[in-house]
Amino acid sequence: MTDGGRGADVGPGTESFEVRGVRNGSIVTVVWDRGRFDGDPPTIDLVEVEADLVAVSLRDPFQLRVDGVGGAGGAAVAPTVHDPESALALVIRTLDRVVQVTTPARPRPSGGPAR
Repeated sequence: MTDGGRGADVGPGTESFEVRGVRNGSIVTVVWDRGRFDGDPPTIDLVEVEADLVAVSLRDPFQLRVDGVGGAGGAAVAPTVHDPESALALVIRTLDRVVQVTTPARPRPSGGPAR
């Protein structure tokens, strides 16, 4: 898929997905499986930092005014890595370019622990 992941078949019932893309000129793969990430460690770290930054910005009154979110009629919800749609949005936001999104994720050859 070359549409930046926008056409990915990821919804509330998704148990896993794999995103292949480019970050800082390198091809990277990030796998999300029931709330846990596996794959390129620096990219996973950046996705988790991005989730924290978004959560903090939603508590910042100035940022809420700039984004036009919140106030009397709107309630902003921070993305969470446990929600498949939010997790995918965070991964897409972190990568420079998304090449492919696969659901369900292919089994990982490494037996290492997911993060």
